[in-house]
Amino acid sequence: MQHIINFLIKYRNLLLYLFLLTVATVFTIQSHNYHRTTFIHSTGNVTGSILETRTGIYDYFDLGVENEKLALENARLRMKLLATGDTLLGEDTNFIFADSIPYTITPARVINNGYADLDNFITLDIGSEQEINSDMGVISSNGIVGVVDVVNSDYARVISVLNSDISLNAQIKGTNTIGSLIWDGKDPYYMNLIDVPRLAAVSKGDTIITGQYSTTFPPDIEIGVVEDAVLVENGSRYQVSVRLFNDMTDLGYVYVIKNRDREIIQSLDTLTVNE
Repeated sequence: MQHIINFLIKYRNLLLYLFLLTVATVFTIQSHNYHRTTFIHSTGNVTGSILETRTGIYDYFDLGVENEKLALENARLRMKLLATGDTLLGEDTNFIFADSIPYTITPARVINNGYADLDNFITLDIGSEQEINSDMGVISSNGIVGVVDVVNSDYARVISVLNSDISLNAQIKGTNTIGSLIWDGKDPYYMNLIDVPRLAAVSKGDTIITGQYSTTFPPDIEIGVVEDAVLVENGSRYQVSVRLFNDMTDLGYVYVIKNRDREIIQSLDTLTVNE
């Protein structure tokens, strides 16, 4: 208390001056329209700036919630695209679904992403509680990501396309030529399409899409573009270098795809004819 009293005594002249200045300013503003208008305009600018800053801060901390809302909305839009026979990336396709859509799409957030090893995995923040199971395909807005491997109640591990153990059915857009898409463990921006017949029409710049025989992914999802095609196995087949549309080193939100008819198709494929 004594410190406060000493402070008031020491700066009494300055405090008195500030008090009188404030009183004079208030009377001036109240008695002159010009000064009052100028004051209100100035304080409005300051207040607006403060409110704008506050809103920006709130928006920053709400980004997670807003991203989840956008991911849900994108999933709904992708379901509508499937219903109309459009590819998930928005271009026309000849593949038309039957009476009902055999696919469901669930958005998920990537919480761990590996891309520097030979065999890479991705972790998602959804699991069996959201009806996620192994062997479901995972895509992003720019292409394929991988296949669900292990699931618990809250999380799912995905075998990334950047994994030497994965082999995906893919084809050259505009043709019926199919091959197996694999990763050689070198560059996270490239994969190889192998087992492409020598007589296939393949050129630099061709688009590679998911194949129509895949039970993991819907057909016609764009994967990447042909960078190079080299004949291998004594010239009998092509090995095609594919530059991915998807940046596997920068994943945020993805979409898990469930094929309702997967087990039915696989069971038909394993049937044998009794002789």
